[in-house]
Amino acid sequence: MSYVIIGLIIVACIIHSVLKKSKETADQAVNDAIVPGVMNTLFDDVQMHPEGHLLDVKGSNIPLQTYSYLNSSGNICFRYQGHPAELCSITLTEVNDYIDENNDMRQTNEQEIYRGQWMCCELGETFPTGFTFWPRGKLDKIFRTKTIKTGYEAFDKRFNLSCDNEEWVMYFLNQDRMARILELTQTAFGEFAVCLHGDGKLDLAVHSGHHFFEVGRDRNNPEALKQRYTRELKWCRDMLDVFIS
Repeated sequence: MSYVIIGLIIVACIIHSVLKKSKETADQAVNDAIVPGVMNTLFDDVQMHPEGHLLDVKGSNIPLQTYSYLNSSGNICFRYQGHPAELCSITLTEVNDYIDENNDMRQTNEQEIYRGQWMCCELGETFPTGFTFWPRGKLDKIFRTKTIKTGYEAFDKRFNLSCDNEEWVMYFLNQDRMARILELTQTAFGEFAVCLHGDGKLDLAVHSGHHFFEVGRDRNNPEALKQRYTRELKWCRDMLDVFIS
């Protein structure tokens, strides 16, 4: 009887694997038909499968939960208002070992702790220093660093701000820019953080719970997919505008 059960489990695993692969193939076909058109409508010089990369998640200075490994996928390079840029999707996974109380055997547990979108853009100029702002909340205890109060109450309630040169950041991140950022929080599709580096590179991370171009429930509705992809990319583009203009 045990052999029969094992056999049924193996068959079930094979069927699950085949169905999963079939779904992934179908989703890729849908995105192959939609994504290039959406990207080319919003951006210039789009490269769907770039050889080089601008984006460096680990070197971004954007605070993230502690993770065991990082996976990035779907990298696309493009230009926006003449500036080189790139986007990708990222997943952070935490791996923990524990002892199973039932058999005293060491087991491994993997847990996805972050899924979201990442975009970077080279602004083409250098700055006296960089700065980072990120949502207030559970990361406050993890990412211990000196933060700055801007005096703009609505912004200070929403975000932490870190910079080595307070005078400069208050000049650059003026009330108009902060107001535009707060306005974008109203239509954001996840909590977001931004880092402007001294070398002029801008990183934008959105912890949305899904990836760029994740098909999800709309796999049978290409028009809904197109609208969602366009809406999310326009939001990212609007955030870039805050710092480019």
